[in-house]
Formats: sequence, structure tokens, C-alpha cells
Amino acid sequence: MRRAAWTHHQVRQRVHAVMTAAMRADAHAIEVALGRDERLDPYSRRFSVDARRLVLACSAALTCVMAAHRPDDDPHGREICSGCGTPDCRTLQGVSDVLAAYAVRPVAVDRAEAWRRADAHFAAGSRPVPLVVEEFPYGFVVRRALDTGDDVSPLLVVDRETGALTRWPSMPFDILAREYERYRKGS
Repeated sequence: MRRAAWTHHQVRQRVHAVMTAAMRADAHAIEVALGRDERLDPYSRRFSVDARRLVLACSAALTCVMAAHRPDDDPHGREICSGCGTPDCRTLQGVSDVLAAYAVRPVAVDRAEAWRRADAHFAAGSRPVPLVVEEFPYGFVVRRALDTGDDVSPLLVVDRETGALTRWPSMPFDILAREYERYRKGS
């Protein structure tokens, strides 16, 4: 991966991790828990209650920055930042450094999150369907518990690192795990 693309990828993963953590938090539960804690001053309590919304707003703003500062090619085919016009984007490098300094790391997708993403994919606005979720080193293989047999790609892989969904034809689990590893490596 080229330098500008790598920096963009790193920032995108970290911003996604921040946004995911905030989206998973239950704002109502936080407010209820803080409502009982008399040790907090009013400003700290208000900040804690608003933290989820603030984090989502900041991560959405960083997503806009990433949309402007994305990898592109100059007229000579050299990789540059589309926002800066330079090979090294100081903006994204600065954002990356700040996120690293505060120990923001990409969050691995867990089994529950894999199920949630697969459920949204398979249900697609209709009723939820029972799912079978199997874990392997690079993610999760998900299939409908009641296979209708009419789907040419009945398996869904949820990537552990990115949360990306890919459809796969039916095949034995160990072969799919090996093929997915090859797919991730681009070979």
C-alpha cells in the first residue's frame, strides 16, 4: 500500500474505532448511572452524559476531513493527497499522531457485532432470521440457520479487523477460512 493510502487507511480505522465505541455505548444507561452518583460536580456529570454525542460529532467531522484528504494520483501518476496536493498529507499525519498519542486503536469486531452486522444484512428490512456464527482467525463466517438452498452465496464473512462483509459460496469451513486469508492478502 502506498504511503498516502496507508496513512488514510490508518486514520480511517482509528476514526471508525472511535465511532464504533461511541455507537455501542448506551446513552440512557450512562445517564441513569450518573444520575445516582453524587460525587460528580454538575459540569463533569453533563460532560459524561454528552460524551457519546460529542464523540460521534467529532468522529463524523474527522470523516469529512478524510473525505477531503484522500489518496489520489497527480497528472504524472504519482500518489498525492487530494486535499493537499502533496505526497505526504500533514493533515492526516497529524490526526493519526493525535489518535495514536491517545491510544486510539482499531477495535476488533467481536462475535456479537458480527452477528448484528450479519443480521442487518440477511434481514434487509424484513424479519430477522436465525443465524449460525462461526469464528476463525480473520473474522466470522455467518449463515442462515434455515438454509433455503436458493442462494448461490449463502455464506457471509464478517472481517474481524474492518467489519467488512463479503459473500461466499457454500464450502467447508476450513477451506473458506483458508480462502478468506488468501483473499485478504490479495493473492
